[in-house]
Amino acid sequence: MSTEGPSYEEGHLVIAAIRILEHKENRPPAIEEIGAFLGRSSEIAHLFVRGLEERGVIKVVKTPFETHVEIVDHLALETLERGERSSGFGEALDEFEEKKRKQKEEMEAFFASGGVDQKKKEELDKLSDAFRKFQKQKRPDDDDQD
Repeated sequence: MSTEGPSYEEGHLVIAAIRILEHKENRPPAIEEIGAFLGRSSEIAHLFVRGLEERGVIKVVKTPFETHVEIVDHLALETLERGERSSGFGEALDEFEEKKRKQKEEMEAFFASGGVDQKKKEELDKLSDAFRKFQKQKRPDDDDQD
């Protein structure tokens, strides 16, 4: 994706996803549904939709209960740049998605391995040690009561 919006191919993918989801669900799709359908993150789907909306290809309709996307002028897709993604911004987005995916995997592994319980035990041990040290200290008001 270039910094100006989705490429010609990406625009066609978004429009196809909107049409398929609209046919399948009998209602206009939400932006998140488009992203999930295309196998992209919600952030990327929002960027694609925003770029297509700026060019008059689609319209984002916000209601009190939902936000969905409707096709306005599919022929306006022909004005989009053709070709591969430009480097830079698209690569940065891919790197960001990869980083988020790795973080998610690390968190899943941490929780699956019992890391949470181990961390809780360590914190409890620290608090217990601090409490024991506190109890061993002679308090100044103990001398006054004797």
